[in-house]
Amino acid sequence: MRTGVLISAVIAASLLVTGCSAIGSSSKAQPESTATARVAHPWPTSPKWLTMALARTEYSEISAPFNAAVAAVNKDAHDGTTWSKFRADVLAVIAANETWERKIRVVPWPLQIQPYVNAMLRTEVPAEIQCDQSMAAAGSLQGAATVFADDHSCRDNTVNADKIRKILNLPPTIG
Repeated sequence: MRTGVLISAVIAASLLVTGCSAIGSSSKAQPESTATARVAHPWPTSPKWLTMALARTEYSEISAPFNAAVAAVNKDAHDGTTWSKFRADVLAVIAANETWERKIRVVPWPLQIQPYVNAMLRTEVPAEIQCDQSMAAAGSLQGAATVFADDHSCRDNTVNADKIRKILNLPPTIG
């Protein structure tokens, strides 16, 4: 889905060295014990599914923090970095991807998109997270590059993400 840039960053970095919702606040007039936190969403209450326009906005907004985390890894790779900085940034990508996954799961996607979301969550996202975890555990930039070359979970597959982005009229995935 989106690991292509991360993988490229690992390789580039190794070469250089030898890559939404807001919680609402309760009203002051309401006693604290009865205050409820609400998550703000761009869609109406309890929809069957989002319109394509709302889905486009939601997908973009949910993806923004993950894309920013990947961009930080790419910057590291481009500018050169240490293993510990690169590892910290890869761990940030993992956390962002896990958050992305949780948020994507709760959105009532349009019927044309939902099967692709389901497939992506079932196969591509777990593989990305596994790949990133393996790279973070590799111990060095060269080790991360080796993980990328040898670990099957690092084989970038963006078929479902690309289809979703095409249906939503969004630009192609990162990378």
